Amino acid sequence: MEDWISQLPDEVLISILSLFTVKEACRTSILSHRWKHLWLFHTRILDFDDPDTMRDLSSKSEIANWDRDKFVTRVNHILNLHPALTIDQFRVCFDLNKRSQRDIGRWVDFAFSKGVKRFELDFSPAYCCKITRRYTFPHERFTCVKNSICINSLTSLTLKYVHVTGELLEHFLSNCPLLERVHVDSSESIVNLKICGSSLKLKYLHIIDCFQVKSIKIFAPNLESFGYVGNIIELQIDYTPCLLDVYIGGLSNHPVNYAFLALSSYHHQLESLTLGICHYDNINIKLPQFQRLTNLRHLKLKVTVRDEESLFDLISLIEAAPLLRKFTLELFSSELQKEREVRKVINYDPNEHLKEVEIVGFVGRAIDIELVVYLLESAIKLEKIVINPCSPYVVGTPWETEEIENNKVVKECAKQLKKYLPLGAEFVIL
Repeated sequence: MEDWISQLPDEVLISILSLFTVKEACRTSILSHRWKHLWLFHTRILDFDDPDTMRDLSSKSEIANWDRDKFVTRVNHILNLHPALTIDQFRVCFDLNKRSQRDIGRWVDFAFSKGVKRFELDFSPAYCCKITRRYTFPHERFTCVKNSICINSLTSLTLKYVHVTGELLEHFLSNCPLLERVHVDSSESIVNLKICGSSLKLKYLHIIDCFQVKSIKIFAPNLESFGYVGNIIELQIDYTPCLLDVYIGGLSNHPVNYAFLALSSYHHQLESLTLGICHYDNINIKLPQFQRLTNLRHLKLKVTVRDEESLFDLISLIEAAPLLRKFTLELFSSELQKEREVRKVINYDPNEHLKEVEIVGFVGRAIDIELVVYLLESAIKLEKIVINPCSPYVVGTPWETEEIENNKVVKECAKQLKKYLPLGAEFVIL
């Protein structure tokens, strides 16, 4: 049989290869002599991610380190062969730490020497409770006048489980005229962060689980999305006229109310709001009565709960947004032991604008059943509800499929709620 595909021009074959991951494209080199080196040109997007290995990564350090070394060797091999003068994206997502610091440092040099636009290091550990020796981003490589790396092309910077200082982030913002997106997760080196400048292009700034942060000050005329999760800090929002999306989360003894005051000038313009709430009895999460989220279209609540609690006080947040179209609840719960009767909301105003509801982490107990019943009865023009029994911790991870198979009982409970569904609405159980 004649191989018509291999007779196509290089440009066409490279375009086909651009649909593959780096790992998949590399495998095409064994097809024939024609394909041997084409994968090296397959894209200017270098995305190194190995979810299968991450899922099976051993908790035993010696075995895990063997898998890490294998991953690092593969990345080094590909970068040594890669001929492109420029790259658009460089992303590494794997359980790596300070042990691989030399190799990671070379990857950083490689990416920025190629004028990378979107740069991401995600070293999230395979086991969420695991304490890692985190990689430290090379501050001096970017700030030393003599040997500094060119960062003019950078538009997006994402660092997870990587130590990076507030001073270095400020340096990036001052020296990257095109930088629009900064996301830092689980860094313990940021203390004070000052994001100020009338010429900043920054549209997205999220600082998540960086527990050494003391203060954040923002003057960013183009900022559209701001997120902060962590301890109570000094939060000063001086000027963000384009702000549309906010994500605020707190710890068990750190309620999110304090952030409302700093953001009070922008409540009326927000289109999307995400709140992370540890929902304990001593925490009042209700909005002040004078505040209305008049432009809000999507409300997302990440709620940690205990036995015998109720989610009914979340209703005030829903009713504070008269034009709300989508409501998402992510429920984080330890194993609930105590049963109680399902209560019902008696007095409520019909909601004509809410069209879509999503519940993630549904446990089929009174605490979430009664809220879902309220939503189904009050949202008289609801179009769709999605119920996902998987814990939010595993959604989007290699472990999601395994958990889906263990939620048969909860799914049966969710099916019982279909009787409350408004006429014509779609009911989906994942």
